[in-house]
Amino acid sequence: MLVLTTVAIAALAIAPVALASAGGGSAGFSGGGGSGTGHGSGFAIYLLLDLLIHIALLGHGLGALVLIGLALIWLFLTRVLPRLQERWATAAAQRDGHHRTSKRERSVELAAAEAADEDPEFAPDRVRESATRLFMDIQSAWDDDDRNRLRALVAPDLMAEWERRLDDFARRGWRNRVQPLGQPRVEYVGITRREHDTDRVVVRIDARIKDYVADGYGNHLKRTGHLGEVTRVREFWTLQRSAPADRQAGGEGAPQGHWKLASIEQHREGSHVLDEQIVATPWADTETLRDEALVEGAVADTVPDGTSIAEIAPVSYVDDAHAAALDLSLADARFSPDVLEVAARRAVNAWAQAIDGDDAALGEIAAPAAKRELLYAGDTSGAVRLVVRGPVVNRIRVVGLDATAQPPTMTIEVDLSGRRYVENRDTAALLAGSRTRKTSFTERWTLSLTGDDRTPWRITAAAAPVGLV
Repeated sequence: MLVLTTVAIAALAIAPVALASAGGGSAGFSGGGGSGTGHGSGFAIYLLLDLLIHIALLGHGLGALVLIGLALIWLFLTRVLPRLQERWATAAAQRDGHHRTSKRERSVELAAAEAADEDPEFAPDRVRESATRLFMDIQSAWDDDDRNRLRALVAPDLMAEWERRLDDFARRGWRNRVQPLGQPRVEYVGITRREHDTDRVVVRIDARIKDYVADGYGNHLKRTGHLGEVTRVREFWTLQRSAPADRQAGGEGAPQGHWKLASIEQHREGSHVLDEQIVATPWADTETLRDEALVEGAVADTVPDGTSIAEIAPVSYVDDAHAAALDLSLADARFSPDVLEVAARRAVNAWAQAIDGDDAALGEIAAPAAKRELLYAGDTSGAVRLVVRGPVVNRIRVVGLDATAQPPTMTIEVDLSGRRYVENRDTAALLAGSRTRKTSFTERWTLSLTGDDRTPWRITAAAAPVGLV
């Protein structure tokens, strides 16, 4: 008994921070022992009393000592350990990346001051106030199972995932109850304002929440790995508003729109935000401006009208497609490795954004079949989804070139690093990969040449994901 108790305490001491409260799936809950009185509980109590009586009747006072020991263990597990667990989580929250986050927040606040000159909603105080209110409202709406209210607070693409999780709770006869214990701590760690794109800010949420599931019998199911119903939530929330063009359509004085929740990432899987580019104004986005200029120049330097790519392609390119693409880029700059790099980075950024958010950008750069492979790992039923967080392009290799195809195609291998995993869309259960461990992986894509000056290459085929263990 002592050995088992020690193992249980050690396991609970290192239990991970809870998954998302509102928006979490049923896979995050297990066990029971709450305040409910389900069917058969009377018989269970009878068995327990009968066992205690038999223990107490053991000779020489041994039974009484066993009962006292059991009582002390019960008090420790139900009263002392949950409080220790919460203290450890609080200490970890203050210790884990606090300096890095604080430094990032100062940089974002300086950039946000410039954005606030045009739109006061980007001011640090306004963002924190809006994020706090949004957090509290979303928890309340989720607790009430008020889907209409959630739709007004959560962006459509993320809400589509939440609807599936709420439906799963309903099928099980469960109700996820969440009640924040006080106001959350909000840190302003990201801002993105690009032309013809959605305004976004990222905040880091640190909050204490009473979070459990009430089943059909009134029993309380706790978060896996937690003895108590109080958990600590540390998450990165991405908030978005409508695109600038949509807001300006109403003319001068048109409403700017309120912030909505676009994405939630747990503490470790969302830490990539702290390294991403801060874009407070569209003209500060030097990387996008440089990419657009590069593509524009490449499109202007193509083969003459009436000349096919096959006519100017190298005769021999089977063994070295990369060298063949370099040779071909002398006559048509769209085959340049720099242009391919831009296409790959655009695809990766659109892919990451489409996981929880709008997939329009991914639809522009990937054909429907390739898009389905990237988002759902080829699962036509839509029961699972492939999640990538913070993917970074490390290397691109041209491994195939077909200049005679109509349109011409190139096959590339893209080496990436980031967090990648497969989860059940209904329960949020992890099926493969890791939410917390950063890994390196390779994507194999077939790109086809398009007639679009802004997007000269489009992904028309994507290989099934590998390396998800």
